[in-house]
Amino acid sequence: MQALTQKIINTQDGEKTISVHACDIRTLDVAVDVMTVSAFYRNYAPTRGTLFGALADKNIDIHKLSVDPEIDLREPCNIWLSRETPRASQLPIRRVGCIEMSSYSRDRNSWQMQEASMLASVQAYFRMLDIASIAGIPIERIVLPILGTGNQQISADLIMTPMLNECVSFLKNNHHVRHIMIVTYNQALAFKFGMMLEQSYAFRSESVMSAPPKAPAAKDELAFISYSSKDKNIADNLCAKLEARGIRVWYAPRDISAGDYAGAIVDAITRCTKFVVILSRNSMRSNHVLNEIDLAFNRISGGLQFLPLKMDEEELGGSFMYYLSRQHWMDAHIPPLEKRLEEFADRCCKGAASAQPPR
Repeated sequence: MQALTQKIINTQDGEKTISVHACDIRTLDVAVDVMTVSAFYRNYAPTRGTLFGALADKNIDIHKLSVDPEIDLREPCNIWLSRETPRASQLPIRRVGCIEMSSYSRDRNSWQMQEASMLASVQAYFRMLDIASIAGIPIERIVLPILGTGNQQISADLIMTPMLNECVSFLKNNHHVRHIMIVTYNQALAFKFGMMLEQSYAFRSESVMSAPPKAPAAKDELAFISYSSKDKNIADNLCAKLEARGIRVWYAPRDISAGDYAGAIVDAITRCTKFVVILSRNSMRSNHVLNEIDLAFNRISGGLQFLPLKMDEEELGGSFMYYLSRQHWMDAHIPPLEKRLEEFADRCCKGAASAQPPR
């Protein structure tokens, strides 16, 4: 299959590849160890026009494969890995791996969490493939659609960047998988993912990780992003948008080499000119985020720009109220989230987070 674009990743196990393909999965002509699919909770119907329908056309029945999987983690994680596909299959796919969405809603309180839920599922799915590799199941090539962007209606703009970053991290840490193929029949989506692949910070991070951080010149802008790990999907997207606008970003764990994690955080906040904090239910329960805000707060009088982005309608707790009650933030809880992130990144470039006053 001809790749629209591809990138080589240098790992301790040698060179590995991520490639992007715009094609119909029914034309797959290379051997694949695991074909990844996403489903609604326990729903494997081969509806025409869906990936399940396309696979059924080639004698791969997801429902039958789900009955007795090789690895079944549906109860704790809603993921599973099938046994080998039947010989009657007309595609060179050895196994199917499935990620199920346990719930789905676009109501006001949960719409922005769907991408986070999918990202968490992708992380768990990759851990399952790690287990499979350790157990001796041969896995070298994986096909991965842009998950959740079909009937599940997850925003492609919001899931592509964190999904790509997870793919890079997985390839660097798994000793057996050598190739991840991102496949979609949507030409425009494939092209957009290919552009993200070319521009991804995940590849530039190799040089960042191998060298000690350098202090910026006096006129350089350096943004620090403070966030809860549960909001990594938002932080990944925001990092990419800021860097696309020419703002240098210090972003953990990307920019932390082995060693003193806490010391690296302190050093980065000391050097940054912009402090971006993603405020959410998750971050307001994180002592690490509070510690970072405390460090940044002490630098406001020295000219540090404090740039909060509020993701939901959660009221500020006591400690957060102390630090943020006099700060201006931008509200991002009104959809579409991708537009709110673009607006926030633009305002970061101008040096003012928002005209939205604290409530």
